[in-house]
Amino acid sequence: MTRLMTVLGYLGLIPFLLPLTVMINGFMFGNGLQSASVFGFYGPYVFISYSAVILSFLTGTLWSRARTAEASFLARAAVIASNLIALTAWASLLLIYVAPLLTMFAVCLLVAGYLSMLCIERFLQAQADKKYWTMRIQLTAIVCAAHLTLIAMMGMEL
Repeated sequence: MTRLMTVLGYLGLIPFLLPLTVMINGFMFGNGLQSASVFGFYGPYVFISYSAVILSFLTGTLWSRARTAEASFLARAAVIASNLIALTAWASLLLIYVAPLLTMFAVCLLVAGYLSMLCIERFLQAQADKKYWTMRIQLTAIVCAAHLTLIAMMGMEL
């Protein structure tokens, strides 16, 4: 199971990195992010929508971890936090249709969600497997770096 989770975790980076590559190419060599299209869709929206889905998926994993947590207060807090983070991911999907500046804010919300998930998960599993945490930190770092790259490109285009 651990091997499968590792493989799927790293394969899950592809839908982050493919649109990011297209967006970087459009930003550097095309007409900016406006020229970045992934499967006919605006590149940043593809990136943001996938990110919101993955963040929502991760929040669901907190429910199962909370069930096995030793401290009931911590477990309750994790379940409440998971709901708030999932709602934030949903809000990021709504914000992208309001204004370019709010699209940047939506990406910031997603970064905050990923970092919050990592912290909450760490509190729930203080004794977790070292290989698992290495993978989680690596995946979160790559995902957050991709988001920060998009934020930087969006900021330069404002």
